Amino acid sequence: MNGQALSLMLAGWGAVLSTTLAAIKVWELWRDRHRLDIGYSFCGDEHHGNTITIRNVSGRPLILCYWELQLRHGYWPWARYNTFKSPEPDEVSDHRIEPYSSYPLVFADEDHFDYEKVAPRGGPLYILLHFAGRRPTRLMAYPGF
Repeated sequence: MNGQALSLMLAGWGAVLSTTLAAIKVWELWRDRHRLDIGYSFCGDEHHGNTITIRNVSGRPLILCYWELQLRHGYWPWARYNTFKSPEPDEVSDHRIEPYSSYPLVFADEDHFDYEKVAPRGGPLYILLHFAGRRPTRLMAYPGF
C-alpha cells in the first residue's frame, strides 16, 4: 500500500468518524431539549376558577420567572399580542418546575377572568413564559372556539 492510498483511507476514516460523532451530539441535544406542555381548565365559577397547567416534560428542571396571558390580534406577519393578565409586581417570584412535573396557575376569586368577555370573538389564548436563562416562550394556552 502506497502513501497516497493510506492518506485517502485515513481521510475517509476521519470523515466517517467525525460525521458519526456530530450525529450523536445532535441527537443528544435533541433528546435533552426543554419541552413544555400546556393544559387548561376553564370554569365559570369564580371560586373554583380557571386553571392553566404548565407541564415540564423534559428531563431537566426549569425555573419559571414570569408569565403573561395574551390575546392575538391579526394574523401572521402582522399579528400583535396584547397582554391582559400578568402577576402583580409583589407576586413575582421564581418557581422551580421539576422534571416530569407540573405547575398550575389558578385564577380564582379576584384573579378569575371570563374567557367570553376577554376574547369575545373566540380567538386563541396565549401564555408568554419567561424561564431563567432562556428566551421568552409563547405557547397556546387555549385554542379558542
